[in-house]
Amino acid sequence: MSQKNGELTLQQHETDSPIIPVAQLQQLHTFKPEAVDWVIEQTQIEAETRRAEGRRINTLVFVERLLGQIFALAIGLAGVAGGSYVAVHGQPWAGATIATASLTGLAVVFLTGRRGK
Repeated sequence: MSQKNGELTLQQHETDSPIIPVAQLQQLHTFKPEAVDWVIEQTQIEAETRRAEGRRINTLVFVERLLGQIFALAIGLAGVAGGSYVAVHGQPWAGATIATASLTGLAVVFLTGRRGK
């Protein structure tokens, strides 16, 4: 921020990247030349950390989705198997209702994209 002849100038730089503007590196070089290499090294470390964290997050999201699909399959199969068991043992309407309810519940969750809270 600077002020000349009653005017106020404000400069703001915002980024989600760990890149430092060249003008600031040049100012740092005039003040403390050995610090520029340190800043660049720290910027590289930060970038590597961000990339590793991004890979880890992507992997965990993939595992979560895969496990969700597997458990949904297990719930569907259990519902159909339970309904079939009840139907075979003398209650066909109850068995059909159980199997239909389990499959309908899964279909509704998949189609609406509803998630547990």
